Amino acid sequence: MDMEAMREEARRLRVDPGLSISQLRKHLGVGSGTLTEWLRGITPPEWTRRPTAKDDLRQQAVELRKRGWSVNDLAVKLGVAKSTAYSWVKHLPLDPDAERAREKKAHSDLMLAARWDEFRADRDRRQADVWAGVADEVGEITDRDVLLGGALAYMCEGSKSKPWRRHDRLIFINNDPRLHRLFLRFLRAHGREGDSLRYRVQIHESSDAEIAGDWWAERLGVPRELFQRPTIKRHNPLTKRANTGADYHGCLVISVPKSRELYWRVEGVMEALDAQG
Repeated sequence: MDMEAMREEARRLRVDPGLSISQLRKHLGVGSGTLTEWLRGITPPEWTRRPTAKDDLRQQAVELRKRGWSVNDLAVKLGVAKSTAYSWVKHLPLDPDAERAREKKAHSDLMLAARWDEFRADRDRRQADVWAGVADEVGEITDRDVLLGGALAYMCEGSKSKPWRRHDRLIFINNDPRLHRLFLRFLRAHGREGDSLRYRVQIHESSDAEIAGDWWAERLGVPRELFQRPTIKRHNPLTKRANTGADYHGCLVISVPKSRELYWRVEGVMEALDAQG
């Protein structure tokens, strides 16, 4: 038998039936140094291992890992280094659905929510203070304020005439009822009451257009029968939308019939502001 064949025979016999070093030396007639080199990388038979104090800890680590314990938790629980705990359980991936993992995640979520609740409460208090201060600064709203505010709101959110497409008529669209109320106040200041206007909801097809119409009518205090058929936006599955849920009511379009000169008045406000800039 050549040396390579003897090497393979030594490796096989060490594994099955698990011969000792002395038995292999006697069987193959080779020195201990050669045999050690041949057996490099071969795990010794279980019977040759001496039990150690950490064997029980290792088994506990494996069992706890199967129940969802992290390496950090294992190290603390068993009183060993994190590197040791990792070496014992690295062959066992952490199961996120295990009971321990679920408990830790629930606790983490609870602690995170508590921190954010405290942050939000402080933020809301500071916001309320700023609002109160600004309200004192604004004071009473005059007709001039309504003229400027309504015209500026429209120039930001309304349909505008273009040199290549004249469209001298007021059509205002937004999703914030506060801006709509400001615009309606602007219109009333110019003799255009709410029942002379037309209203139309624009909303995604995944939401209830009728409920949205009721919501807008209540917020603005206008008759529901003045609302035209809603415009339904088709859903694009490639778009990740954040405007969903119970707080989503679409946009509202307010159309003002026969409003050419009023539209010119809005443009005039912008020209006056620009001239003084």
